[in-house]
Amino acid sequence: AYRHAEIPFTADIILAAEGALIQDSAHFPNNVVPGDGIGLLLPFMMGWNRGRYFLLMGQKLSAGELKEIGLVNEVMPREKLLPRAWEIAEQFIKKNPLVLRYTRLMMTAPLKALLRQHLQHGHALEALAAVHESSGRGG
Repeated sequence: AYRHAEIPFTADIILAAEGALIQDSAHFPNNVVPGDGIGLLLPFMMGWNRGRYFLLMGQKLSAGELKEIGLVNEVMPREKLLPRAWEIAEQFIKKNPLVLRYTRLMMTAPLKALLRQHLQHGHALEALAAVHESSGRGG
């Protein structure tokens, strides 16, 4: 994922193929403010300093590195991903549906609160910088 790499990390369980990479190639490396969610979610999930470094440096992280920092749960050959996902789904389907739903609600509440509190501000900053850039006064 080279654009909006934060989206896969909103899943409850994250499986990654060996050789998979993420990068935020869309924002800071291209003189764009990362104000549309990635600038909040990845630092929150990675740890503030690690996440800011990732965004500011346009860094690429491998599946193995993501597992080391806790963003990926399992890394495996690509051909084993779908069978593993089905195995997990089969375990979950046996659970009480309300337990599943309410557990997810409880676990995602802090992420949703973070976005509600700061996302509009991020969007505004991204837009203001883009207007300034397009006016020819960038840099």
